[in-house]
Amino acid sequence: MFQTRKIVIGVISAAAMMIGASAQAGSMPFQPRGEGVGAPAGFADLCRRDVQTCGLPTGQLALMGISAPASLTPTSSIGSTAQQRFDAAMAGVVQDEDDQRFIAVEKVEAFTFADIEDFVPAGQLRPMAAPVLEVAPTTSQWAARAEREQLKLLNLVNQSVNREVKKASDMDLYGMPEYWSLPRVIDGKKYGDCEDYALEKRRQLIAAGVPESALSLAVAVTARGESHAVLMISLKTGDWVLDNLTPWATPWEDLNYRWVQRQVPGTALWTTA
Repeated sequence: MFQTRKIVIGVISAAAMMIGASAQAGSMPFQPRGEGVGAPAGFADLCRRDVQTCGLPTGQLALMGISAPASLTPTSSIGSTAQQRFDAAMAGVVQDEDDQRFIAVEKVEAFTFADIEDFVPAGQLRPMAAPVLEVAPTTSQWAARAEREQLKLLNLVNQSVNREVKKASDMDLYGMPEYWSLPRVIDGKKYGDCEDYALEKRRQLIAAGVPESALSLAVAVTARGESHAVLMISLKTGDWVLDNLTPWATPWEDLNYRWVQRQVPGTALWTTA
């Protein structure tokens, strides 16, 4: 299996380098790809415990080799100079002596893991929910839209998620430096850091009919030196970024980021960027 994975990554790397070599000098609307690399540790752990949010078929999970160590750099950017802390002393809470939980007596920002009904510890599996049958937009409808209309939807989703999700680090939320997940709902509010925003945008766009083959997760380093995760989408005119640090869908070249790695859409494979 390990040898098969090396061969597959090699093929992807060769194809990516050919695409990169064919890109025009100067402005490059499509981000060039480098060699195949292992997935970020947070993404691999997400796929281990929550296949539905990971979005990959079982065959792709085998190619990931998720039992092996992956990139350990946490993508913990929340884009604020003062990191929000959740401190029981700052909120109106009382402690139940029977189960040692903090119980809210008014609007509360403090919480414990017991307050998060859908929290799954790292390394454990989330039970698969029964499928919900409903009529959803088709990918052909997305392809038929003019790019102006496509960008309108991208901006709508980007701004909506950026507004609804409150910035909080994985350490604050889970007591861990890295935990990829959909945003956590606590006391009726959504919390998360950069990769949580990206995963929620990906979920909403797929539900709106955007094909998975156009969407990929990417990791970069911001001008402030933070490791940062975003969602990228490929349109006819190039690769665009949906970022929790800006309200607008932005061409990848226009962001002052050092790009590190990017997912091959719909697969467990990643390449350098």
